[in-house]
Amino acid sequence: MTSRPNALQLAGLALLSCGSLALEIALTRLLATIYYPQYVFVAISLAVLGIGLGAALASWRPAWVRRVPVAATMSLAGLGALILVAVVVLAAAADLRPLVFALTTLPYLCTGVALTAIFSLASGDSPRLYMADLLGAGAGAVLAIPLLNALGALNGALAAAVLLSLSGILWQRRALPVVLTVGIALALAGNLAAGWLALDMSDLGTNKPVEASLADGALIATEWDSFARTDLIDPGEGRPYQLYVDGAAGSVMPPAGIDQALLRDIGFFPFATAQPERVLVIGPGGGLDVWFGLQSGAREIVAVEVNPASVDLVKSYADYNGDLYGQPNVRVEVDEGRSVLRRENRDYDLIFLSQVVTSTAERSGYVLSESTIYTVEAFGDYLDHLRPDGQIALKLYDEPTLTRALSVAVAAFNARGLSDAEALAHVEIYVDSSADPAIPLLVVRATPFTRNEALADGAVAVEVGFDPLFLPQVLADAPFDAIEAGTTDFDTLIDEAGIDLSAPTDDRPFFFQFERGLPDTLARLLLGIIALIAVGGALLILVQRRSASTGYAWSPLYFAALGAGFISIETTVIQQTRLFLGHPTLAVTTVLAVMLVGGGLGSWMAGRWIEAKPGRVPALPAAGVALVLVFWALTWPVIGDSFQTAGQALRVTMAAVTLLPLALLMGMPFPLGLKALDGAGARRIPLAWAVNGIATVFGSVGATALAMLAGFNSVLVASAVVYLLAGLLARWAVAPPTVEV
Repeated sequence: MTSRPNALQLAGLALLSCGSLALEIALTRLLATIYYPQYVFVAISLAVLGIGLGAALASWRPAWVRRVPVAATMSLAGLGALILVAVVVLAAAADLRPLVFALTTLPYLCTGVALTAIFSLASGDSPRLYMADLLGAGAGAVLAIPLLNALGALNGALAAAVLLSLSGILWQRRALPVVLTVGIALALAGNLAAGWLALDMSDLGTNKPVEASLADGALIATEWDSFARTDLIDPGEGRPYQLYVDGAAGSVMPPAGIDQALLRDIGFFPFATAQPERVLVIGPGGGLDVWFGLQSGAREIVAVEVNPASVDLVKSYADYNGDLYGQPNVRVEVDEGRSVLRRENRDYDLIFLSQVVTSTAERSGYVLSESTIYTVEAFGDYLDHLRPDGQIALKLYDEPTLTRALSVAVAAFNARGLSDAEALAHVEIYVDSSADPAIPLLVVRATPFTRNEALADGAVAVEVGFDPLFLPQVLADAPFDAIEAGTTDFDTLIDEAGIDLSAPTDDRPFFFQFERGLPDTLARLLLGIIALIAVGGALLILVQRRSASTGYAWSPLYFAALGAGFISIETTVIQQTRLFLGHPTLAVTTVLAVMLVGGGLGSWMAGRWIEAKPGRVPALPAAGVALVLVFWALTWPVIGDSFQTAGQALRVTMAAVTLLPLALLMGMPFPLGLKALDGAGARRIPLAWAVNGIATVFGSVGATALAMLAGFNSVLVASAVVYLLAGLLARWAVAPPTVEV
């Protein structure tokens, strides 16, 4: 096909992109249930890499492009998705990660081949094609949420496979796309009706905590939505129900009435000693922390839970838990705790966080599996919303999380002008040594503890069986004794530790990453991609030397810069707007929709209003992205603070309005570059897609690595530099239209 694509074919292209992005999000949720975030990140990175590899195949053999059955290839992407989902589920118990990782590339490999063929055969119409591509991807970002809420991750992924296969029918009615679409649709219908594919949470093969709970227990209920898979389990032996999020983040659902064993939980200690009237619970999970507040006689309890399914299950099992969330003094919000705290601007006697972890990787694994509830700025917000003598209490996991949380608290007090020794006067530390493993509790008060108060609290702790680790002016073992005495500081303690215990900030919110430098999994992935780029670069140089046309030698670097820059901006903007927008799913959906749909509109505008002659790439759009990005980075904090307390609709609108100019510009450079390659030879368009796809993966991994090492602001700066570089490369990627031999 060399003619201009018609409206139905553009719809097919849009549906291909829609299905691809919906599949990516569904796979993230499915894989997060089976694996831990770092492995999900690897798998999704390899999936996106598949698009670049598919384009690389077409670049290697340009003659293939003319013979590629586009419609069949689009539908084969759906078949690849079906095979991938089936293997992921059926091989979950065996933990065949290498096979799963390899198969994640399969549907995207077909997508890459199809996209390359479409753009190669109609390169002069690239702005219009890219508009359909991005608009479809934006629709996929929006569609994925209701799709996963309605069907769950497994069936949602199968539904995305149907969309992929259906795109081939829209492109061109042929027998194979019709057969594949019908077959995949029947597979989805069969699974919805009979459950021929189902995850056995008791035998995942990855040693997730849910497996141990199910060893002698029973699965009571499951909810699977766009945020996570949530399982309610009866562990047996008369123990309280347990609620697991993605098989890992476990919490207790207390039974109705008084349970003496739960009253001995160290999490109840700050409720019993402080007797708070107004309580904010961040991450109540199964409702145990709300139960603590009710037992202590709190007059008002606000519980903010980011997982809607957890709230639904607690409400659904009200008969079991005594209707925890239906009590007149309990209010439950499905949102992000710190965002609610900022918007409502109320003061509390106790702000309680019990082993809160958001290991529910969204689209970018490492970056989005960390929230900003354990940062220096977060502790500043907590302190700002405490009543006189109010407390922050954190039930943590182990010694590393305790020490890091303490470093955050000390840094928050340092920001208020207190020394390390003065900061410790606001802190008490306890541990429940009877638990296996031992569970620490960090209590931080707005005002310093007096010696008598510390003595009284310590006496109560000992009486109920907890061990005080630090009490101001009473008990301070090494190294806290030296810090309290002022002979050393907390920075020295952090520097001498064998792991990274530095205080996370909103710019670097990686509380649960304790490895110094980069985590091994991320470092290996980054090195692997760099090696792939090195090999690809060597082959590219070889191809360039053999080509009769050398005028486009710089064009691959131009498209590589666009790939790396686009994904790094997208990832960072999601992180920067999460606190403002509130719920992480809302933030991801809003940003992806604006960036992709806005980019599609920008591509359309570029095709109509910007002249791109063969061999000449306009430099202004890429340079404009860098300038607008810097402007957004400087103005967004002010805009965010100004509208933080506004309603959700207005906050989403403000985020969309401020991001739209950036998105419009980001949609222009790529299609203009492709249009400039019209007539440059059969290899150039596939090569552009290949380097762009591979660079996108490098940008995603590189942005995460840079954020861990230097913070997200550094990623924004790097992204602006990359787009400026693309603008310079656009000026160099100039050549007369010649044809390769």
